[in-house]
Parts: sequence; structure tokens; C-alpha cells
Amino acid sequence: MPARAVCPYCKGTSIEDNGAGDICCTNCAAVLEDSQIVAEVTFGETTSGAAMVHGSFIGEHQSYARGGGGFRKNGSWESREQTFANGKRRIMNLAHALKLPEFIGEAANRWFQLAVTQNFVQGRRSQYVVAACLYVACRQQETTHMLIDFADLLQVSVFAIGATYLKLVKVLQIKKIPLIDPSIYIQRFAVKLEFGPETRKVMNDAVRLVQRMGKDWLHQGRRPAGVAGACILVAARMNNFRRSKAEIVHVAKVAEDTIQRRLDEFKLTAAGALTVQDFRGTNIESEADPPSFTKHRKRELAEQREHEAKLEAADADAHIGDDNEEAEKEVAQDLDATLKDQSFQKLSELIRADSTSAASKRDFDDDPEHLSDVDDDEIQSFMLSEKEVEVKSKLWMDLNQDYLKEQELKQIKLEADQKAGIVRVPRKRKRNKPRDSTTENLPETPAESAKAMLQKKAFSKKINYAALDHLFNKAKK
Repeated sequence: MPARAVCPYCKGTSIEDNGAGDICCTNCAAVLEDSQIVAEVTFGETTSGAAMVHGSFIGEHQSYARGGGGFRKNGSWESREQTFANGKRRIMNLAHALKLPEFIGEAANRWFQLAVTQNFVQGRRSQYVVAACLYVACRQQETTHMLIDFADLLQVSVFAIGATYLKLVKVLQIKKIPLIDPSIYIQRFAVKLEFGPETRKVMNDAVRLVQRMGKDWLHQGRRPAGVAGACILVAARMNNFRRSKAEIVHVAKVAEDTIQRRLDEFKLTAAGALTVQDFRGTNIESEADPPSFTKHRKRELAEQREHEAKLEAADADAHIGDDNEEAEKEVAQDLDATLKDQSFQKLSELIRADSTSAASKRDFDDDPEHLSDVDDDEIQSFMLSEKEVEVKSKLWMDLNQDYLKEQELKQIKLEADQKAGIVRVPRKRKRNKPRDSTTENLPETPAESAKAMLQKKAFSKKINYAALDHLFNKAKK
């Protein structure tokens, strides 16, 4: 308390501090302060000369202050403090393995503490949570590390770490995570591909390609590593370096199909049609439409053309129907006029009379094998001539030559065995009878079923199975 402190109740200046944190007024006995806690950060010095921070930290749901272990037996910690310590140790080890600076590890440790406070660690593997916290810190600092780097180092699934990362961002409500610019991976990929003294030139071309792709809406909704890998591949070809897609896939850690799709999308833009010199010296101000918009537009145009084709076909069918109706009417009128013609009627009567007389004189043959009276052209077409029969027989013999030789050899062998006295009885295959109403002699009662089963398989030689007939007869009575 300051020396000129004034009591707010009696306005007196007689204030007493007993040194235990209690300050009271001796005039009116009012307690001005009690259990005084200092919020200042103070530092001290250990016996070895190292600086240390005075004070303790009491977290939520913690029963006592966090200490160095000297005031409790064997320095035992609470479960929460043990989780904090293990998490920090694993974060620092992982950061050291990835060659991350110390401040990123400290930032990841703070995210881990918040995750523990929200009970996010419970039910999840600690290495997933540690990797997710460290990846959040890397994203905020815009480092060149990818999620698959953590998965390779921990030997776990990248999808498991990705799912944990998304849930962590949602639980902790982390909103200030910048989008990844594909250009941050250019230097990393270029160094691994070993372009030598031309590395800087390749990197500059790749960065220009990344910027051009960004203007043409090729970044949105796509993995930055895939965009950077495609740009590195094109930049290498621009500088006469032969790098295969397999090498880019090994460095960028994306699928080869992803690289090819980025190249195909860039080929459809205005910049993709330029030469190397024109691309380096020309700044295109126009922007291409997003690939999703172009794809959707093509689909709409295709559906529109299909709809128009259906309408045209319907109109054509309607016109054809009208023309057919008119033609049918004309044919009907011509037919009626022909039938009413007297000369046509006389001619039809003469034809009818000739057919009747010819039918009466015709001698029919009732033999079904004789087909001389067949007047059906379709049936007549199936009947072969002698030459056709000969050609077809020869063709069949040629196609089945191997089978015929095999059957002839079997017949010769069978005759030789019979002359030598060797008789081979063919083995009869056992056929399973269907157990349904079509099977003969099926048992009608349970007694008959039991009897049939005992006859089929004898269980013991000491049983008189013939006595079972009288037993079943008694059961029937």
C-alpha cells in the first residue's frame, strides 16, 4: 500500500499492514485487502546461476499449484500436468526432426494445452493430436511443410492426421489459418530436383507460372503441392531440363494423374498457348473462366443441344405422320377405284375359275417325307442340294477331325483289350435322387422313415431289425 493510503470508509489515514497480506484500517477496523496475490512476473536466480520465474500456475480443475516437485514426494504430478509434459516433449521432438524453429514448437505446445483443456486428447492417439497442433503452427507461419511430411515421419496414415487436424480446428475455433500459396513449395521442389546453377532461373519461371495459374482460377479447390509440381515440371521443360512426371511425383508427393490434370487445365488457358519467349515477355491481363464453370457450361450446352435434337425429331415425326395419313388416303381411294372397275372384276373371276379347276386336277401326295409340294420360299431356302450337302459334310469332318481321331483310337484300344481278355466294367455314377413328391417309394410315416434309415445303415449287429416290423404294426394298432 502507498504511504498516504486513505480508508474509503472513514477517510482515515491510519492503515496497518501485518505482513501476512491483510491490510486494515485501525480507525474503523475495516479490512481493506486480504489474501493479496501479486500478478507481476518476477524472476530469480538458481544456485547454478540460471534465471527462473517466480510463482506458480494453477489451471482449471487443478487441486494445487504446479511446482517443481520439491514440495511433494518423488515430484509426483497430476494427470493433466503429465499430459502437458508428455505433449510438449513429443512436440519438441517432432519439431526437431522436421527442422522447425523453436518458436513454432512453442506455438504448437500452446495449441496442445488448449486441446487438453477442451478434452480433445481423450479417445485419440497423442501422436495424431501432436502432429495436428504442430501443423496448425506451421500453417500460421506459412512454412513449406506438408501434412504428408508428418505422416512419413510418424509412420501413420496421412488421412488420420488430416481428420484430426480438421476436428481440432473446429473444436478450438481456429479461424486465422491462411490459405497455402503454391509458390512456397517452389524452392523446396527445385532444390530436390537438382537443377544446378539454373535453379534460380527455373524457380522464377515456376513462380510466374503459379501466378498465372492463380489468375486463371487454377488454385481454388486444388492441392497446392499439385499446382507447384505442375509448374516446376513446365519450368524445367522451358529451361531444357528433362524431368519426368515420376520424379515430380516423388518430390511433390502427389499422384501422377493430379499433375496431368493441372497441365491439361493450364493448356486450355490463353497462357498455355504461348511460346516460351512470349510467356516470359508478355503479361496477359485477361483471366480464364474457372474449370468448374467451363465444365458446367459444356454440360449445359450438351443438354441444350440434346433437347433441341429431340424437339426437331418430334417435329419431323409429326410431319411424317401427316404425310403418311395423306398417302394412305390416296392409296385407299386408288384401291377403291380399282376394285370398282368392271375389267378388274372380270379378270378376278377368270383367275378364280382357273385356280379352282387346277386344284381339282392336282394329285396330292400324303407322304410327310415328300416335300415336292412345298410352296413356301422360306422353307425351300432351308433345303440343301446334293452339292451343298457334300460341302457341308466335308466342312464338318474337317472341323471335328481331332474328335473323330480320338474316338477311333478309343475304339481300336477297346477292341484290342477285348481280344486280350481285358474287360473293363464302366463305373456307374451315383445319382442323388430328388427328395420331393416325384421320388417313388417315399416313406409316408415317421415309423417308415426310421425303418428305412435302419435298413440303410445298420448301427449294431446285436439288434434284431426284423422285430421292428411287429413293433411298428403294434404302434399302428
